[in-house]
Amino acid sequence: MVTTKPTEMSVEEAAEQSADWTLGGELRLNLAALGVDHLAPDFGERLCQFATDNPPWQFEYSAQGELIIMPPPGSESSADEADAIGELYVWRRINGGMSYPSSVGFHLPSGAQRIPDAAWIAQERYDNLTTIERRGTINGAPDFVVEIRSRTDRLPPFLAKMQEWMDGGARLGWGIDPSNHLAYLYRAGQDGPEVLENPETLSGEDVLPGFIFEVRRLIFDRHSEE
Repeated sequence: MVTTKPTEMSVEEAAEQSADWTLGGELRLNLAALGVDHLAPDFGERLCQFATDNPPWQFEYSAQGELIIMPPPGSESSADEADAIGELYVWRRINGGMSYPSSVGFHLPSGAQRIPDAAWIAQERYDNLTTIERRGTINGAPDFVVEIRSRTDRLPPFLAKMQEWMDGGARLGWGIDPSNHLAYLYRAGQDGPEVLENPETLSGEDVLPGFIFEVRRLIFDRHSEE
């Protein structure tokens, strides 16, 4: 068995390592300037419908009232997400709770509405979802969240989004950086992420007991020539 130890690399060093990534990606629009009230009770539901009507774009909004428009993922990013979602789905079919792909929004206490690449909530929480939550946006962060960095994702916003999930109540988060073979592990109550360099696996720890994701085989090896 190969044991991967946490790298001594800091978040700042990881940022330098990934500095050659192509800039671009999301577009942000000020909703207030457009005359849109993002605090309206039905805004989350209307945003979901707007996203449904405008595939394949994804739409989020920030706590500052910005509409965040994200381009569709490329083929490799879609494959990365599919592997994470698929493995999580298999685990939850046996262990309970509900897993979600990158088409479900979560309304955070900050007022932001965000969409993760993969997510899971505990069974008790799922059983208590309201009818509105079941057909639209779920209130609160997922218990477990995965974000996978695409070629157009700049690192600071990527890590800021991970921290936003944790600040919103997530218990465990994985920020996976395929091209640089890095994993940022976020835990509730932990000051900043633990950075792993080219780990073989990631563990669901005490949040998803027994869940082991072969991140190197399923994701990193796909990007080994980048």
